[in-house]
Amino acid sequence: MTEDSDYQPAGRPLTGRSVLLMLMAFFGVMLAVNVYMAREAVATHPGLDQRNPYDEGVAYNKEIAAARAQDALGWSVDLTRARKGAATEVTASVKDKAGQPVSGLQASLHFVHPSSSRLDKEVAAGVIADGLYAGAADLTPGHWLVEIAFTRDGETIFRSKNTLNVE
Repeated sequence: MTEDSDYQPAGRPLTGRSVLLMLMAFFGVMLAVNVYMAREAVATHPGLDQRNPYDEGVAYNKEIAAARAQDALGWSVDLTRARKGAATEVTASVKDKAGQPVSGLQASLHFVHPSSSRLDKEVAAGVIADGLYAGAADLTPGHWLVEIAFTRDGETIFRSKNTLNVE
């Protein structure tokens, strides 16, 4: 039995060798793109949140004791934000359990950007009045975490973490 058809194959026939070359080209391109993307990801963000994660892990019990001592103080910290030219000034008001201003401290502000540690900034805060400490930094618009450390005689007494929206 013969079939009546006017189909005439054109071009080169599809062979096993050409299929193998197509598959190798496809997976070669996939591998090259994956290697490039992995290299760029590691180069732009190393994946570490802390500079010394091992040391911070070892000191964890000291951190717990410091947090308990801080809670016993009963201090409260309120932040206000103001624009000073291109910089953002942050003022921290520190009050004790009785609502009285806490004075005689040195303060430092650490502005932490949530997406990249490269944008983080560390600023010393000056004393404005009893219980008022202020520092300014040039911050990009967005959401920031502000870590404030209050020290007396070189010993950290109180730490506060607050959020800050910069417009």
